[in-house]
Amino acid sequence: MTSTTVVGQGESPVISKRFYRVGFLLVFILQRERGRRIETSMNMKVALKRALAVALIAAMLSPLIIGTAPVVAQANKTIVFDMSHGQGNPATWDIDQDLANNLTQLGYTVVWAYGGINDSILANADGLVIGSLYGESNTFTSSEVSAIADWFNSGDKFLWVAYDSDYSGAYINDNMTLILEAVGSHVYGEPTSIEDPDSNCGAGYRPVANTTSDDPFVADIVEGTSKVLMHGPTLLYGSNSDNPGENVNPVALETESIENVYPVLYYGASATIVDHDLIAPYAHDEGDTGSFVAMTVEVNAGETGDGVIVVSGASPYGDYRPMSAWEYKNVTLDGYNLVKNAIHFGMEYPPPAGISPMLLYGGIGAVVIIVIVVALVVKRR
Repeated sequence: MTSTTVVGQGESPVISKRFYRVGFLLVFILQRERGRRIETSMNMKVALKRALAVALIAAMLSPLIIGTAPVVAQANKTIVFDMSHGQGNPATWDIDQDLANNLTQLGYTVVWAYGGINDSILANADGLVIGSLYGESNTFTSSEVSAIADWFNSGDKFLWVAYDSDYSGAYINDNMTLILEAVGSHVYGEPTSIEDPDSNCGAGYRPVANTTSDDPFVADIVEGTSKVLMHGPTLLYGSNSDNPGENVNPVALETESIENVYPVLYYGASATIVDHDLIAPYAHDEGDTGSFVAMTVEVNAGETGDGVIVVSGASPYGDYRPMSAWEYKNVTLDGYNLVKNAIHFGMEYPPPAGISPMLLYGGIGAVVIIVIVVALVVKRR
């Protein structure tokens, strides 16, 4: 499969259509005035005034005519993907590269970190994505957790932390919790697993999350998403506290809301909690079924209040098969849209205010040119 279409590139069809409509409006006015067979200088002045008035209104409304500019990476931002803790998988490298290519086309510099997470690798990073950890020897050191916390809390950073199920104990979820606690996250992964007998890729432990949030705030994130592979995943819960952390005032995000936390993706209605270890879920019960939260985005996070944290119950890259997979076990998927959109959202939040000055002045300039043309044509009459 080739790279997915990249948003934010080239001319906006909405902008083009709006300019055409303005142009057609002015041409219509001109033709109508011609049809009246203006014979006197007074009539010509009236016609000119009418055309100028319409053009002036168009210029005043040019921000609405133009709309917002397509969003590409502000400056040249860098996003780091952690490969230092067992996340890499040769079988998924083509999927990971496809994701990297799409992010590169959006204007980002993508870095694969194989030598650990430290101050040096984070020095120029605006975003960090940490996939599920595999193997007890691949745990994060205390210095790595501190480096991530210091980096994130310096302000205006994007962090994605991915969990996995508690099956076999090979995935070290407590590390993910340590990182999220260090940055003050209000969302954590349940120490359990999710299976779905109905919506899956060939087996219940490979559930396909098939429901996205209808909250307008996350509309850009979920656009083009209907089937996301969550291979061997868990579900998420919220820590509804001013001092959030593991099992601190835990709440089910399906029924409780936390300020600045937005569920993005849900499992299907048949998703079931299946526990594989001695630690019970904190905000749910083993055997529960329903559309549990699979992914969230938290804004205004961190000590400076301008960070973004995404938490997911499975990994967006690497793993056995990541959320960004486009097909698995003959099931067509579109999680690549969700992953790309979520990263783009997090890296650009908050969006720049207003519209692009270039488009604004360009729109006014185009209207001015039309005014001049109308004036010349009317004068020649």
